[in-house]
Amino acid sequence: MSAGSDQQQHWEATYGTHEEFFGVGPSDFGVRAATALAEAKVETLLELGCGQGRDTLLFLQRGFHVTALDYAETAIRQLQTRADGAGYGSQLTTYTHDAREPLPFPKEKFDACFSHMFFTMALTERELERAFAEVWRVLEPGGLNLYSVRNDHDPHFGKGVHVAEDMWQNPMGFVVHFFSADKVRRLASGYDLLWMREFEDPSPPFTKKLYDVALRKAST
Repeated sequence: MSAGSDQQQHWEATYGTHEEFFGVGPSDFGVRAATALAEAKVETLLELGCGQGRDTLLFLQRGFHVTALDYAETAIRQLQTRADGAGYGSQLTTYTHDAREPLPFPKEKFDACFSHMFFTMALTERELERAFAEVWRVLEPGGLNLYSVRNDHDPHFGKGVHVAEDMWQNPMGFVVHFFSADKVRRLASGYDLLWMREFEDPSPPFTKKLYDVALRKAST
């Protein structure tokens, strides 16, 4: 069984037993991103690795039409139920999707893409390159790719069981891919790098150090 398949089952089990694993309200990064997306007049938003949807619900409240993807079917069901219950079902489309596969959308479909710690999953750099290229493909010209990733200043960088490349498995069983600033720049091929800023995320079960990255699809 591949590391990705093992991690998928681990996330399914985690979401199945913890209905609010990352907390109730939106992430700080999600709140900042919502403001940036509104300023950019975004209407259609792709969210990768939406999890149980704590940021998705914020985006729906702000009026965005969101297409949310996660490879944990349990999380997708929980999100859809919550969105329907809050009256936002018509603004939300959900898919269960493995990031190692092409995105199931035509080119230039979305105004922007958002992901919070999604690219930190058990993906090799080659798989990340393909994922970033797929996001580029489905973004409108000038579209935004806003994402966060745990970085190599994080206190857990280099700790636990080394899996591959810059990936370590923590005591909770999750594989984390840590990004250096150079890796952020390498993966920005085809995009303009608008900013890369370090911040701390206090979401349970411990504080993490991340990069807040904004990319814009470059004109061809």
